[in-house]
Amino acid sequence: MEHVYQHFGKHSLWDKYDVFKCPNFDVTEIWVDAERENNSLVQHRKISSLDVDNWLDEPLRQSFPSLSGSGTRAVRIVWVGRDEGGRSGPSTRILDQLADTWGLRSAMDYARSSFAGVSACPVRDDSTVFTITYHPKLAVSWSHAVHSTKTCQTHAIIFAEGEERAELSRILKSTWGATLSADAMFPALVCSLMLAHELDSTLDDIKTVVREVEARTGHHRFTSRRETQPAAGELGQLSAQMSGCAAKLANGTRKLKLVEEINHLISQHRSYQTISHKTEPTHPTVGSTAWVSLLAHRATMQQTDLTYTQSRIDIQIRALFHLIAQQDNAIAFDTASATRSIAASSLQDSSSMKMLALVAMFFLPGSFVAALFSTPLFQWDEAAGSPMTVGTRPQFALFWAVTVPITVAVFIMYGVWMWAVKKKDKRRRRKGLQVLV
Repeated sequence: MEHVYQHFGKHSLWDKYDVFKCPNFDVTEIWVDAERENNSLVQHRKISSLDVDNWLDEPLRQSFPSLSGSGTRAVRIVWVGRDEGGRSGPSTRILDQLADTWGLRSAMDYARSSFAGVSACPVRDDSTVFTITYHPKLAVSWSHAVHSTKTCQTHAIIFAEGEERAELSRILKSTWGATLSADAMFPALVCSLMLAHELDSTLDDIKTVVREVEARTGHHRFTSRRETQPAAGELGQLSAQMSGCAAKLANGTRKLKLVEEINHLISQHRSYQTISHKTEPTHPTVGSTAWVSLLAHRATMQQTDLTYTQSRIDIQIRALFHLIAQQDNAIAFDTASATRSIAASSLQDSSSMKMLALVAMFFLPGSFVAALFSTPLFQWDEAAGSPMTVGTRPQFALFWAVTVPITVAVFIMYGVWMWAVKKKDKRRRRKGLQVLV
Protein backbone atom coordinates (compact mmCIF):
# COMPACT_ATOMS: atom_id res chain seq x y z
CA MET A 1 0.00 0.00 0.00
CA GLU A 2 2.89 2.35 0.77
CA HIS A 3 4.17 1.99 -2.79
CA VAL A 4 0.82 3.13 -4.21
CA TYR A 5 0.93 6.34 -2.17
CA GLN A 6 4.52 6.93 -3.26
CA HIS A 7 3.54 6.42 -6.90
CA PHE A 8 0.76 9.04 -6.75
CA GLY A 9 2.98 11.37 -4.71
CA LYS A 10 5.43 11.75 -7.60
CA HIS A 11 2.95 13.99 -9.45
CA SER A 12 2.46 17.13 -7.38
CA LEU A 13 -0.30 19.64 -8.22
CA TRP A 14 1.02 22.18 -5.72
CA ASP A 15 4.21 23.34 -7.41
CA LYS A 16 3.49 26.93 -6.39
CA TYR A 17 4.46 25.97 -2.82
CA ASP A 18 7.78 24.35 -3.74
CA VAL A 19 9.87 27.56 -3.44
CA PHE A 20 9.98 29.51 -0.20
CA LYS A 21 11.98 32.57 0.81
CA CYS A 22 10.69 33.41 4.29
CA PRO A 23 13.08 32.33 7.08
CA ASN A 24 10.18 32.05 9.56
CA PHE A 25 6.98 30.04 9.45
CA ASP A 26 3.69 30.13 11.36
CA VAL A 27 2.54 27.41 13.73
CA THR A 28 -0.56 26.93 15.85
CA GLU A 29 -0.59 24.88 19.06
CA ILE A 30 -3.57 23.87 21.17
CA TRP A 31 -2.98 23.22 24.87
CA VAL A 32 -5.70 21.56 26.93
CA ASP A 33 -6.38 21.54 30.63
CA ALA A 34 -6.48 17.99 31.95
CA GLU A 35 -8.57 19.00 34.98
CA ARG A 36 -11.19 21.10 33.20
CA GLU A 37 -12.70 19.65 30.04
CA ASN A 38 -13.70 22.86 28.31
CA ASN A 39 -10.58 24.84 29.14
CA SER A 40 -7.98 25.17 26.38
CA LEU A 41 -5.37 27.59 25.06
CA VAL A 42 -4.67 28.30 21.38
CA GLN A 43 -1.22 29.70 20.61
CA HIS A 44 -0.14 31.21 17.28
CA ARG A 45 3.63 31.44 17.03
CA LYS A 46 6.37 32.21 14.51
CA ILE A 47 9.24 29.77 14.48
CA SER A 48 12.61 30.56 12.97
CA SER A 49 14.10 27.98 10.64
CA LEU A 50 17.17 27.95 12.90
CA ASP A 51 15.10 26.99 15.96
CA VAL A 52 13.16 24.08 14.46
CA ASP A 53 15.05 21.43 16.44
CA ASN A 54 14.49 23.26 19.73
CA TRP A 55 10.81 23.72 18.90
CA LEU A 56 10.38 20.02 18.13
CA ASP A 57 12.03 19.10 21.44
CA GLU A 58 9.79 21.31 23.57
CA PRO A 59 8.14 19.34 26.43
CA LEU A 60 4.64 17.96 26.07
CA ARG A 61 3.49 19.72 29.25
CA GLN A 62 3.96 23.38 30.16
CA SER A 63 2.54 25.79 32.71
CA PHE A 64 0.14 28.52 31.61
CA PRO A 65 -1.64 31.08 33.82
CA SER A 66 -4.94 30.51 32.01
CA LEU A 67 -4.83 26.76 32.61
CA SER A 68 -5.16 25.10 36.01
CA GLY A 69 -1.65 23.93 36.73
CA SER A 70 0.00 22.62 33.58
CA GLY A 71 -1.37 22.28 30.10
CA THR A 72 -0.87 19.38 27.70
CA ARG A 73 -0.16 20.04 24.06
CA ALA A 74 -2.77 18.22 21.97
CA VAL A 75 -2.29 19.70 18.49
CA ARG A 76 0.59 21.13 16.48
CA ILE A 77 -0.15 22.73 13.12
CA VAL A 78 2.39 24.08 10.62
CA TRP A 79 1.01 26.49 8.04
CA VAL A 80 2.26 26.40 4.45
CA GLY A 81 1.35 29.19 2.04
CA ARG A 82 1.15 32.95 2.00
CA ASP A 83 -0.17 34.72 5.09
CA GLU A 84 -1.94 38.09 5.19
CA GLY A 85 1.40 39.85 4.81
CA GLY A 86 2.25 37.91 1.68
CA ARG A 87 5.00 35.87 3.36
CA SER A 88 5.44 32.15 2.81
CA GLY A 89 6.96 29.39 4.87
CA PRO A 90 8.53 27.16 5.84
CA SER A 91 11.44 26.46 3.52
CA THR A 92 11.47 23.26 1.51
CA ARG A 93 14.24 21.86 3.72
CA ILE A 94 12.31 22.52 6.93
CA LEU A 95 9.13 21.12 5.41
CA ASP A 96 10.95 17.90 4.53
CA GLN A 97 12.37 17.71 8.04
CA LEU A 98 8.92 18.08 9.62
CA ALA A 99 7.40 15.53 7.26
CA ASP A 100 10.09 12.97 8.12
CA THR A 101 9.88 13.66 11.88
CA TRP A 102 6.11 13.28 12.01
CA GLY A 103 5.88 10.42 9.49
CA LEU A 104 3.98 12.51 6.95
CA ARG A 105 6.23 12.12 3.92
CA SER A 106 4.01 9.79 1.86
CA ALA A 107 0.80 11.37 3.13
CA MET A 108 1.89 14.90 2.27
CA ASP A 109 3.10 13.90 -1.19
CA TYR A 110 -0.14 12.03 -1.84
CA ALA A 111 -2.28 14.98 -0.67
CA ARG A 112 -0.40 17.29 -3.04
CA SER A 113 -1.03 14.91 -5.95
CA SER A 114 -4.81 14.71 -5.54
CA PHE A 115 -7.50 17.09 -6.81
CA ALA A 116 -9.96 16.35 -4.02
CA GLY A 117 -10.58 13.60 -1.50
CA VAL A 118 -9.75 12.10 1.86
CA SER A 119 -7.50 9.21 2.75
CA ALA A 120 -6.39 7.13 5.72
CA CYS A 121 -2.77 6.26 5.01
CA PRO A 122 -0.92 3.19 6.30
CA VAL A 123 -0.05 3.26 10.02
CA ARG A 124 3.52 4.39 10.77
CA ASP A 125 5.17 3.85 14.19
CA ASP A 126 1.82 3.34 15.96
CA SER A 127 0.56 6.63 14.47
CA THR A 128 -2.49 6.93 12.25
CA VAL A 129 -2.01 9.22 9.25
CA PHE A 130 -4.73 11.01 7.28
CA THR A 131 -5.03 13.47 4.38
CA ILE A 132 -7.65 15.86 3.05
CA THR A 133 -7.28 17.63 -0.30
CA TYR A 134 -9.32 20.27 -2.08
CA HIS A 135 -7.15 21.54 -4.91
CA PRO A 136 -6.06 24.30 -5.25
CA LYS A 137 -7.22 25.69 -1.91
CA LEU A 138 -6.52 23.10 0.74
CA ALA A 139 -4.22 20.15 1.42
CA VAL A 140 -3.95 18.76 4.94
CA SER A 141 -1.79 15.91 6.20
CA TRP A 142 -1.70 14.89 9.85
CA SER A 143 -0.61 12.09 12.13
CA HIS A 144 -2.17 11.11 15.44
CA ALA A 145 -0.44 9.15 18.17
CA VAL A 146 -1.49 8.01 21.66
CA HIS A 147 1.41 7.98 24.13
CA SER A 148 1.90 5.57 26.98
CA THR A 149 0.70 8.27 29.37
CA LYS A 150 -2.69 8.16 27.61
CA THR A 151 -2.03 11.61 26.16
CA CYS A 152 -2.87 12.14 22.50
CA GLN A 153 -0.99 14.37 20.14
CA THR A 154 -1.75 15.47 16.58
CA HIS A 155 0.83 16.87 14.14
CA ALA A 156 -0.54 18.52 11.02
CA ILE A 157 0.85 20.29 7.95
CA ILE A 158 -1.75 22.48 6.23
CA PHE A 159 -1.34 23.94 2.73
CA ALA A 160 -3.75 26.90 2.69
CA GLU A 161 -3.78 30.62 2.08
CA GLY A 162 -6.19 33.47 1.57
CA GLU A 163 -9.77 32.99 2.75
CA GLU A 164 -9.27 29.31 3.58
CA ARG A 165 -6.34 30.01 5.90
CA ALA A 166 -8.15 32.91 7.56
CA GLU A 167 -11.26 30.79 8.14
CA LEU A 168 -9.27 27.87 9.55
CA SER A 169 -7.47 30.24 11.93
CA ARG A 170 -10.80 31.70 13.03
CA ILE A 171 -12.21 28.24 13.75
CA LEU A 172 -9.12 27.21 15.71
CA LYS A 173 -9.50 30.26 17.97
CA SER A 174 -12.64 28.71 19.47
CA THR A 175 -12.53 26.92 22.79
CA TRP A 176 -11.91 23.20 22.30
CA GLY A 177 -12.31 20.63 25.03
CA ALA A 178 -9.57 18.18 25.94
CA THR A 179 -11.46 15.18 24.52
CA LEU A 180 -12.21 16.81 21.20
CA SER A 181 -8.75 18.36 20.77
CA ALA A 182 -7.12 15.00 21.46
CA ASP A 183 -9.31 13.26 18.92
CA ALA A 184 -7.59 11.86 15.84
CA MET A 185 -10.28 13.46 13.68
CA PHE A 186 -9.88 16.97 15.08
CA PRO A 187 -8.17 18.34 11.91
CA ALA A 188 -10.90 16.68 9.84
CA LEU A 189 -13.54 18.40 11.99
CA VAL A 190 -11.90 21.79 11.46
CA CYS A 191 -11.72 21.24 7.68
CA SER A 192 -15.33 20.09 7.58
CA LEU A 193 -16.47 23.21 9.46
CA MET A 194 -14.44 25.46 7.14
CA LEU A 195 -15.77 23.88 3.94
CA ALA A 196 -19.33 23.87 5.27
CA HIS A 197 -19.05 27.58 6.12
CA GLU A 198 -17.68 28.34 2.64
CA LEU A 199 -20.53 26.38 1.09
CA ASP A 200 -23.08 28.38 3.09
CA SER A 201 -21.45 31.63 1.95
CA THR A 202 -21.44 30.44 -1.66
CA LEU A 203 -25.11 29.50 -1.52
CA ASP A 204 -25.98 32.85 0.06
CA ASP A 205 -24.15 34.76 -2.71
CA ILE A 206 -25.83 32.68 -5.40
CA LYS A 207 -29.28 33.23 -3.88
CA THR A 208 -28.71 37.00 -3.92
CA VAL A 209 -28.03 36.89 -7.66
CA VAL A 210 -30.97 34.54 -8.26
CA ARG A 211 -33.33 36.88 -6.42
CA GLU A 212 -32.22 39.79 -8.63
CA VAL A 213 -32.78 37.73 -11.77
CA GLU A 214 -36.18 36.57 -10.51
CA ALA A 215 -37.15 40.20 -9.97
CA ARG A 216 -36.04 41.00 -13.54
CA THR A 217 -37.85 38.08 -15.19
CA GLY A 218 -40.87 38.02 -12.88
CA HIS A 219 -40.81 34.21 -12.81
CA HIS A 220 -41.46 33.67 -9.10
CA ARG A 221 -44.38 33.56 -6.69
CA PHE A 222 -42.82 34.80 -3.45
CA THR A 223 -45.62 36.89 -1.96
CA SER A 224 -43.35 38.25 0.79
CA ARG A 225 -41.16 40.02 -1.77
CA ARG A 226 -42.11 43.44 -3.09
CA GLU A 227 -39.56 44.65 -5.61
CA THR A 228 -40.17 48.32 -6.40
CA GLN A 229 -37.87 48.25 -9.42
CA PRO A 230 -36.67 45.41 -11.58
CA ALA A 231 -33.03 44.45 -11.39
CA ALA A 232 -30.82 46.24 -13.91
CA GLY A 233 -29.25 44.38 -16.82
CA GLU A 234 -30.11 43.01 -20.22
CA LEU A 235 -31.45 39.52 -20.68
CA GLY A 236 -28.20 38.32 -22.22
CA GLN A 237 -26.24 39.55 -19.20
CA LEU A 238 -28.72 37.95 -16.81
CA SER A 239 -28.42 34.68 -18.70
CA ALA A 240 -24.64 34.85 -18.36
CA GLN A 241 -25.03 35.48 -14.62
CA MET A 242 -27.25 32.42 -14.25
CA SER A 243 -24.79 30.29 -16.17
CA GLY A 244 -22.04 31.55 -13.86
CA CYS A 245 -24.17 30.70 -10.82
CA ALA A 246 -24.76 27.21 -12.20
CA ALA A 247 -20.99 26.73 -12.62
CA LYS A 248 -20.35 28.05 -9.11
CA LEU A 249 -23.04 25.76 -7.74
CA ALA A 250 -21.37 22.82 -9.46
CA ASN A 251 -18.22 23.72 -7.54
CA GLY A 252 -20.37 23.79 -4.40
CA THR A 253 -21.57 20.27 -5.20
CA ARG A 254 -17.94 19.17 -5.39
CA LYS A 255 -17.24 20.85 -2.07
CA LEU A 256 -20.27 19.27 -0.42
CA LYS A 257 -19.19 15.85 -1.66
CA LEU A 258 -15.82 16.39 0.01
CA VAL A 259 -17.57 17.42 3.23
CA GLU A 260 -19.57 14.20 3.13
CA GLU A 261 -16.39 12.18 2.57
CA ILE A 262 -14.72 13.94 5.51
CA ASN A 263 -17.72 13.19 7.72
CA HIS A 264 -17.58 9.56 6.60
CA LEU A 265 -13.87 9.43 7.46
CA ILE A 266 -14.62 10.93 10.88
CA SER A 267 -17.40 8.41 11.50
CA GLN A 268 -15.20 5.47 10.57
CA HIS A 269 -12.15 6.41 12.59
CA ARG A 270 -14.04 7.76 15.58
CA SER A 271 -15.48 4.27 15.97
CA TYR A 272 -12.01 2.77 15.66
CA GLN A 273 -10.57 5.17 18.22
CA THR A 274 -13.41 4.50 20.65
CA ILE A 275 -12.80 0.76 20.49
CA SER A 276 -8.99 0.96 20.56
CA HIS A 277 -8.23 3.76 23.01
CA LYS A 278 -11.44 4.14 25.03
CA THR A 279 -11.17 7.93 24.96
CA GLU A 280 -14.88 8.47 24.34
CA PRO A 281 -16.91 9.46 27.42
CA THR A 282 -19.87 7.27 28.27
CA HIS A 283 -22.36 10.18 28.41
CA PRO A 284 -23.19 12.53 25.51
CA THR A 285 -20.96 15.62 25.60
CA VAL A 286 -19.49 18.02 23.09
CA GLY A 287 -16.66 15.57 22.54
CA SER A 288 -18.87 12.52 22.01
CA THR A 289 -20.13 11.06 18.75
CA ALA A 290 -23.06 13.49 18.91
CA TRP A 291 -21.03 16.03 16.91
CA VAL A 292 -20.42 13.41 14.23
CA SER A 293 -24.18 13.09 13.75
CA LEU A 294 -24.48 16.87 13.78
CA LEU A 295 -22.00 17.15 10.91
CA ALA A 296 -23.85 14.50 8.92
CA HIS A 297 -27.21 16.20 9.52
CA ARG A 298 -25.84 19.59 8.50
CA ALA A 299 -24.39 18.13 5.29
CA THR A 300 -27.77 16.56 4.51
CA MET A 301 -29.55 19.89 4.93
CA GLN A 302 -26.90 21.65 2.84
CA GLN A 303 -27.53 19.10 0.10
CA THR A 304 -31.24 19.92 0.31
CA ASP A 305 -30.54 23.65 0.09
CA LEU A 306 -28.13 23.11 -2.78
CA THR A 307 -30.73 21.10 -4.71
CA TYR A 308 -33.35 23.78 -4.05
CA THR A 309 -31.02 26.52 -5.29
CA GLN A 310 -30.17 24.46 -8.36
CA SER A 311 -33.87 24.17 -9.17
CA ARG A 312 -34.33 27.93 -8.92
CA ILE A 313 -31.34 28.50 -11.20
CA ASP A 314 -32.69 26.01 -13.75
CA ILE A 315 -36.08 27.75 -13.71
CA GLN A 316 -34.48 31.14 -14.37
CA ILE A 317 -32.23 29.76 -17.11
CA ARG A 318 -35.28 28.32 -18.89
CA ALA A 319 -37.25 31.53 -18.31
CA LEU A 320 -34.44 33.65 -19.72
CA PHE A 321 -34.15 31.32 -22.69
CA HIS A 322 -37.83 31.80 -23.50
CA LEU A 323 -37.69 35.55 -22.87
CA ILE A 324 -34.67 35.90 -25.15
CA ALA A 325 -36.48 33.80 -27.77
CA GLN A 326 -39.52 36.06 -27.47
CA GLN A 327 -37.30 39.10 -27.75
CA ASP A 328 -35.64 37.66 -30.85
CA ASN A 329 -39.05 36.89 -32.33
CA ALA A 330 -40.18 40.47 -31.66
CA ILE A 331 -37.01 41.77 -33.32
CA ALA A 332 -37.59 39.43 -36.26
CA PHE A 333 -41.21 40.64 -36.51
CA ASP A 334 -40.06 44.27 -36.49
CA THR A 335 -37.47 43.42 -39.12
CA ALA A 336 -40.11 41.73 -41.25
CA SER A 337 -42.39 44.75 -40.87
CA ALA A 338 -39.53 47.04 -41.90
CA THR A 339 -38.81 44.78 -44.86
CA ARG A 340 -42.43 44.94 -45.92
CA SER A 341 -42.35 48.74 -45.68
CA ILE A 342 -39.18 48.82 -47.78
CA ALA A 343 -40.78 46.47 -50.33
CA ALA A 344 -43.88 48.68 -50.49
CA SER A 345 -41.70 51.75 -50.94
CA SER A 346 -39.74 49.96 -53.65
CA LEU A 347 -42.98 48.99 -55.38
CA GLN A 348 -44.14 52.60 -55.22
CA ASP A 349 -40.80 53.77 -56.59
CA SER A 350 -41.06 51.19 -59.36
CA SER A 351 -44.53 52.49 -60.25
CA SER A 352 -43.16 56.01 -60.31
CA MET A 353 -40.35 54.93 -62.61
CA LYS A 354 -42.89 53.31 -64.92
CA MET A 355 -44.85 56.54 -65.03
CA LEU A 356 -41.67 58.44 -65.83
CA ALA A 357 -40.86 55.89 -68.54
CA LEU A 358 -44.35 56.32 -70.04
CA VAL A 359 -43.96 60.10 -70.02
CA ALA A 360 -40.53 59.74 -71.66
CA MET A 361 -42.00 57.40 -74.26
CA PHE A 362 -44.75 59.97 -74.93
CA PHE A 363 -42.28 62.76 -75.62
CA LEU A 364 -39.47 60.66 -77.14
CA PRO A 365 -40.88 60.40 -80.74
CA GLY A 366 -41.57 64.12 -80.94
CA SER A 367 -38.15 64.90 -79.46
CA PHE A 368 -36.47 62.61 -81.96
CA VAL A 369 -38.36 64.16 -84.90
CA ALA A 370 -37.66 67.72 -83.67
CA ALA A 371 -33.96 66.92 -83.22
CA LEU A 372 -33.79 65.27 -86.62
CA PHE A 373 -35.53 68.14 -88.42
CA SER A 374 -33.36 70.73 -86.64
CA THR A 375 -30.20 69.28 -88.16
CA PRO A 376 -28.98 70.56 -91.59
CA LEU A 377 -29.99 67.36 -93.35
CA PHE A 378 -33.00 68.70 -95.28
CA GLN A 379 -33.42 71.37 -97.96
CA TRP A 380 -36.03 73.54 -96.26
CA ASP A 381 -35.30 76.58 -98.40
CA GLU A 382 -36.17 74.72 -101.62
CA ALA A 383 -39.45 73.35 -100.23
CA ALA A 384 -41.45 76.15 -102.04
CA GLY A 385 -45.02 76.10 -100.89
CA SER A 386 -45.38 72.38 -100.17
CA PRO A 387 -43.54 71.11 -97.04
CA MET A 388 -44.33 67.52 -97.98
CA THR A 389 -41.83 67.72 -100.87
CA VAL A 390 -38.79 68.61 -98.78
CA GLY A 391 -35.62 67.22 -100.23
CA THR A 392 -32.58 65.87 -98.40
CA ARG A 393 -29.04 67.01 -98.36
CA PRO A 394 -26.03 64.70 -98.86
CA GLN A 395 -25.45 64.76 -95.06
CA PHE A 396 -28.71 62.85 -94.57
CA ALA A 397 -27.21 59.69 -96.04
CA LEU A 398 -24.03 60.27 -94.04
CA PHE A 399 -26.09 60.51 -90.81
CA TRP A 400 -27.57 57.06 -91.29
CA ALA A 401 -24.30 55.62 -92.55
CA VAL A 402 -22.62 56.61 -89.29
CA THR A 403 -25.52 56.11 -86.83
CA VAL A 404 -26.58 52.61 -87.88
CA PRO A 405 -23.12 50.96 -87.60
CA ILE A 406 -22.43 52.66 -84.28
CA THR A 407 -25.81 51.50 -82.91
CA VAL A 408 -25.18 47.95 -84.11
CA ALA A 409 -21.66 48.02 -82.58
CA VAL A 410 -23.07 49.18 -79.23
CA PHE A 411 -25.61 46.31 -79.14
CA ILE A 412 -22.89 43.81 -80.13
CA MET A 413 -20.60 45.05 -77.34
CA TYR A 414 -23.47 44.80 -74.86
CA GLY A 415 -24.21 41.23 -75.99
CA VAL A 416 -20.52 40.21 -75.69
CA TRP A 417 -20.32 41.73 -72.20
CA MET A 418 -23.47 39.87 -71.04
CA TRP A 419 -22.10 36.60 -72.48
CA ALA A 420 -18.81 37.04 -70.60
CA VAL A 421 -20.62 37.75 -67.34
CA LYS A 422 -22.81 34.65 -67.65
CA LYS A 423 -19.81 32.47 -68.51
CA LYS A 424 -17.93 33.78 -65.46
CA ASP A 425 -20.93 33.01 -63.21
CA LYS A 426 -21.16 29.47 -64.59
CA ARG A 427 -17.44 28.92 -63.92
CA ARG A 428 -17.81 30.19 -60.34
CA ARG A 429 -20.80 27.92 -59.70
CA ARG A 430 -18.90 24.93 -61.11
CA LYS A 431 -15.97 25.57 -58.75
CA GLY A 432 -18.34 25.87 -55.81
CA LEU A 433 -19.92 22.51 -56.59
CA GLN A 434 -16.47 20.91 -56.83
CA VAL A 435 -15.56 22.25 -53.40
CA LEU A 436 -18.77 20.83 -51.92
CA VAL A 437 -18.12 17.44 -53.51
